[in-house]
This record gives sequence, C-alpha cells and structure tokens, in this order.
Amino acid sequence: MNRFDRVFWRRLWKLANPYWVSDQKWVALGLLACSLLLSGTVKVAYVVFSYVNRDMMTALASKDAAEFFHSGLLVLIYNIVAAPIIAVDGYVIGKLIIHWRQWLTEEFLARSFHDRAFYRISSDPGVDNPDQRISEDLNAFAGFTVSFVLQILWGFVTGASFLVVLWLISPILVGVLAACVAVGSVLTLVIGRPLIGINFTQRRREADFRHALVRLRDNTESIALYGGERNEEGRLLQRLYAVVKNSNLLISRQRNLAFFTYTYDFLLVLVPFFVLAPAFFAGTIEFGQITQASIAFLALRTAVSIIVDQYNLLSMFAAVVERLGGYLEAAESPEVLATGGSIALEEPPACSKTGEVPRFAIEALTIQTPDQRKTAVVGPRFAIEALTLRTPDNRKTLVRELSCEIVPGDRFLIVGESGVGKTSLLRAIAGLWRTGSGRIVRPPLSEMMFLPQRPYMILGSLRDQLCYPRLGGATDAELVAILQQVNLDDLPERVGGFDGEFKWKDLLSLGEQQQIAFARVLLSHPAYVFLDEATSALDSANEEVLYKSLASARITVVSVGNRAALRHYHHTVLELLGEGAWRLSRADCAGSDAGEHDGMRQHRLPEEGKEQ
Repeated sequence: MNRFDRVFWRRLWKLANPYWVSDQKWVALGLLACSLLLSGTVKVAYVVFSYVNRDMMTALASKDAAEFFHSGLLVLIYNIVAAPIIAVDGYVIGKLIIHWRQWLTEEFLARSFHDRAFYRISSDPGVDNPDQRISEDLNAFAGFTVSFVLQILWGFVTGASFLVVLWLISPILVGVLAACVAVGSVLTLVIGRPLIGINFTQRRREADFRHALVRLRDNTESIALYGGERNEEGRLLQRLYAVVKNSNLLISRQRNLAFFTYTYDFLLVLVPFFVLAPAFFAGTIEFGQITQASIAFLALRTAVSIIVDQYNLLSMFAAVVERLGGYLEAAESPEVLATGGSIALEEPPACSKTGEVPRFAIEALTIQTPDQRKTAVVGPRFAIEALTLRTPDNRKTLVRELSCEIVPGDRFLIVGESGVGKTSLLRAIAGLWRTGSGRIVRPPLSEMMFLPQRPYMILGSLRDQLCYPRLGGATDAELVAILQQVNLDDLPERVGGFDGEFKWKDLLSLGEQQQIAFARVLLSHPAYVFLDEATSALDSANEEVLYKSLASARITVVSVGNRAALRHYHHTVLELLGEGAWRLSRADCAGSDAGEHDGMRQHRLPEEGKEQ
C-alpha cells in the first residue's frame, strides 16, 4: 500500500466508526466534548492574544512604556491561564485514547475467539504477527486517529478565525499562503509517498524480530540440549539485520522529506515580512500589524498544512490501518465452522469457475441425555459420510469417500504413516479444515475435547490448569480425586497447593503435562475425546491407567497413534494408507481390561472399507 486510496478509507471507517456508535459512545462523546471545550477556550483566546501581542509590539516600536507594560501584563495572564488548560486537555485526550484502545482490544479479542477465527488468522500468511497488531497497532490507531481528527477540526476553526485577521491586514498574503500550501502539499506527497510501505515493512520486521526472541525464551532448554546457540544467534542476527536495513531505508526517506519540510518552514516564516515590508516602509501599516500578520499567517499555515507537517506520522498511520484492516478481514472471512449445516457437496473436490474451494458440511444435532448432564448428537452419535478430505490449498487428497460411524462407549484408533492425514482428519472433525466434500455428523464442540501431543499449558495456577478450558473453578476435593486418577496425586504438595502460579511448561515434564491434559478431560467429562498422540511421552503403566480412567468415565475415545500397544485399548482401527485410501478393521482386544462396553458390538463395520 503506497497511497491513501479507497481501500484505506474503507478500512479506516470500519475501524473507527463502531466505537462511536457502541454502548460506550456517551463516555467517548463526553471526553471529546470536554476536550473540545478546553481546546476551544485556548484557541479563541489565542486570536485575542494576537491583537494584544500586536499592541505590545507597536508600543515597543513607538517606545510607549505604559502601553507596552499593560499589553505585556495581558500576555503574561494569557500564558498563565492557558498552561493548565492545555495540560488538562492533554490529560482528557489521553483518557479518550486509553478508553478507545481498551474498547478496540476487547472487540478484536471477541472477534478473534468467535468461531475460532484466531486459528484461521494464524494460518493466514497475509496476517503476520497478529499479537503485535492487537497489542501495539490498536493503541497506535487510537492515538493517531484522535490526534489527526482534533488537528483537522481545530485546523478549520483556527484557519477560519485567522483567515479573517489575515485578510483584514493583507488579502495578498492570503493568496500567497494558499499557493505555498498547495505547492508544499503536492511536493510532500511526491517525496513522502514511499514512506507508507516502508513503515508497514518496519512494523512487520520489528514484530518478526520480537517473535524470534520470544521463541528463544520459550525453547531455551531444547536449544541448549541441541547445542543450537550458534544457529539461533545467526537466525536472530538475520532478523536484526532486516530491521536495520529497513530502518536505514526509512530514515533515508525521512531525511529526504525533512530536507523539503524544514526548508519549506524556514522560508514560510519570512513570507509575511517580505510581503508586508513595503507597506510598513510606506507607513500604511504599523509594526505591530506585521507581527500580528506573522502570527496569523503561521497559525493559518499550521492549520491547513497537515500533509506537510505530519506526513511521516500519516504514513505510519496508513500502515497501522492496513495491518488492522487486514486482521479484521481475515477474522471475518467465511466461518471455519458452520454448525447446523447439512448441505453435502456431490461434486468431486475441484475449484469452481469462480475459484471457490468446495467444503464439506458439519452437522451438530443435540439431545439431552437421561441424566440431564450432557448433550449428544441425535441418531448416529458420530458419523462420517462419504468424506473426501483435501488440504486447505486443495492440492492433495488425504482421505477419499470415508464412511464410518462411532457410537457412545466406542474406542476408535486411527493409524497410518506420517503425513497421510491422521491429524488432518481430527482437524476436519473439529471444523478447522473444511476443504473437500461429504458430511460429518457430530456433537457440538462443547461435548468434545481434543488433546494434542504437546498439551497447552496456560498462564495461571494449578487449579486454572486443571479446569481449562472451563471458566468455572473446582473444589480442592474434586481436583485431588482427579489427580489421583491420572497418577499425579503428589503434584499439589510439590507446588504448594492449587493456587500457586508457575511456568508449568518448564516445571512439568512432557509426560506430566499429558497427564494434566487427561485430568482436564476427566474434570470436563465430554462425550467424546480425541487423542492425537496424547500419551506419547508416557510409560506403558501410566498409559494404561489413563485409558482405564476414560473407559470408567464412559467417554468415547478416538485416538491417533502408531504404537502397537494402543491397539490394546481400542475396538476398531481406521488405517490411512495414503493417496486417499483407507481400511477399517477390528482391533485385537483380547485380554483387554481397559473397560469393555456394549457399544463395541453396535459398531457398524463394513466388510471392506478400502477405497483406492
């Protein structure tokens, strides 16, 4: 983006307008009105000040001591009164910016977490460093917008006020000013235009460098064990050099713009004197009128020269608007998960003439269970019907025409070589991937939990860790009972109870983190749990304990993994063979004591489920 085009104005309106029509508009309007009142008082007084200053300068030139000290006293009073008003006005503007920033951040977070848009945003290559866009760009946007709007508003007011003053002194000077501002604005746009793109790149590269430092902090042990210090140092220096290179380009462009703007400002200061000097020498105007004209001329120039004076900040503002606008557009793109949908695509997965990628439907139907505690899907509790799953770029088929049904209490294992699409199938079930055709009938997300190989350790206490993702807490007795079921009953004693906060990712081994993840499942008690190599860091004894606990809780299990021991805990195996092919077979459950369930006998298993 190298210009203030229609896209810029559309994004600016979309970012700025909602706050001023929200339920917080009266707070915003109150702060704005207060600022306008304070600033207006100073601006009006400044016009009067120009006349007082004129009289003081005339008295000085004519050696009229009485008039000089009288006018000087009025100038002193003006400055004494104006100073605290200006300070309070700055405070009010700061409060408005903070309030707007808070509202914007809450709004962006709400949109990010609505229908898991944050996943889509993180996968969008066009939206780099979303964390910076929320933490820094929103604050910059609020500050820039308030500053520029007030500057433009008071520019009109000040311009109109001093235009009359200047016109009464010299109409010619008004015409000269208009010509100077027009030429200056055009030249500034030409010289400074590249700054918008350079500022955008600068914010991105600064964020990339910070992100690399955060990754270093979060992976210090792994890097140390690998002995990767030199490698990491080299990567960080590469990002630093990218920042420095763009910074040098930025200051070079700013230097070129400064050459013009400083020259423009210095020359413009002299214009009133050169234009009015002949009239002063001829005796048609007083010396004080020259100083008044100079004040009015410069005030009017400042009011109408925002492009010349603020172009560097305007270019940064344009970059911020582009980054935030891109974030919003990514968050508002077609939903990741269309719950309640039931339209199946019959055509093979190929792009349409419009370039739109086909998507399969996910249907989440609910009914209350007898104990009134949980909801589940009506009819087939979980069914995949003629599902063809492709990668999001629509280039590779992972599964073709897959059909199977899983009933409550079943234990279902997905196996296959690396890269054939095991985890991708779980993403499709979760609604994160939708490219392909067919239908998935499943419970709502609130009745399912997905456990990745490396659990997510949140910032918080042990209680928060165990209750995640629920917002409500649990009693100590409940937590103790859950930890006993996953063989972590000694953990509260090790960390001093349930309410201490630690860096859990560093404190707990990967195996213990996986046990914490199972504790979350038992505490939340979903209808279905999907385990993606979720016991990979555990020994066989602890793995057996965890699978037994799920069976005792009568939670339906779908696992992903290639360890032979996993077959011991499952009824059915779905083997992904690559190139879209698959095969369903019975698992060898002989001797399994992980908890049998009648659901195994109800599982619908085709004689041959292989599709080539």
